[in-house]
Amino acid sequence: MRPLDGITVLDLSRLLPGGAATMLLANFGADVIKVEAPGTGDYARTMPPLLDGEGAVFALVNRGKKSVALDLKDAQGKDAFLSLVSRADVVVESFRPGVMARLGLDYQTLRARNDRLIYVAITGYGQDGPYKGMAGHDVNYMALGGALDITGSEGGPPVIPGVQVADLAGGALQAVVGVLLALTARSRTGEGQMVDVSMLDGVAWLLPVALAHYQGGGVMPERGSGALTGRYACYHLYRCADARWISVGALEPKFWAKLCRALGCEQFIPDQFAEGERRTEIIEALSRLFESRAAEEWFVHLKPYDVCVAPVRNVAEVMRDFGLGQAETVVVPKLSATPGHLGGQPPRLGEHTAEQTGGERGCQQN
Repeated sequence: MRPLDGITVLDLSRLLPGGAATMLLANFGADVIKVEAPGTGDYARTMPPLLDGEGAVFALVNRGKKSVALDLKDAQGKDAFLSLVSRADVVVESFRPGVMARLGLDYQTLRARNDRLIYVAITGYGQDGPYKGMAGHDVNYMALGGALDITGSEGGPPVIPGVQVADLAGGALQAVVGVLLALTARSRTGEGQMVDVSMLDGVAWLLPVALAHYQGGGVMPERGSGALTGRYACYHLYRCADARWISVGALEPKFWAKLCRALGCEQFIPDQFAEGERRTEIIEALSRLFESRAAEEWFVHLKPYDVCVAPVRNVAEVMRDFGLGQAETVVVPKLSATPGHLGGQPPRLGEHTAEQTGGERGCQQN
């Protein structure tokens, strides 16, 4: 028994945000049916690197789903889709505003077919506003949403993060939250609703600390200048003897004191948030100290002291630590009574068309 057993999701999205969202729903029991264009399917299917002949990103975010190939510009394909909508609980799409309306498949049209339907639209900039028609990708949403401006080293340029923050935290996770909230509301009202997920809004939602400093103290956040972005020695990254890095997050005074004692630097305890030359002196002293051992050696040495440190691990090491194999990802969150789990292999394009549509015209059969 999983929490979303019995919930059917039609996924029209392509690439990462929608696919990651519906993967999370599938992990917890939802029957996710990808609705893809005949012949091409999800663009991620052909994006390198390839894994067993198919895009590795596609494989990672589409396990345990089904695939139906429908031409939504064809009358029969559209009818087949509407038949699926009649028995679906959720539709997820990631087109620009207006695309579904031009296909004659917008929320109001689908609602007329199924008033219990939850319709999720994931877009870069939302359904209205000055940017709604613009094309964009993760870096653009991060830039316009203010996150890139505060990401990077002090005095340096903005840095593109190594993960797709807007796509995943601002888009996929917000979509999942929206689905769960709408399902809860439907259990009380009996009716579905539209969920408007703007990745730009999702990025702005990630800025409570920066916004608080600006609104509360009139301080414009700058790269590397905040307590949580590397300004002080207690919350910093240090290069080690093996050219690897170790992270220090000893933000609370008790953790800072423990770290200083473990490193033999008790003289720095009173000056955790010192400014000026003293701040520079402490950072430089700890930098020299950390360069005397390898990152993993420091981790082993400091772990017993309860001091908020961790080595900067690479992807191969993360796969090892989590026991991940090919085309696997971490299943979160962990539920004690109704846990989620990864499904089987990702579907071949159109693999389940006949099963789901009964072989109507406008549908690609395998």
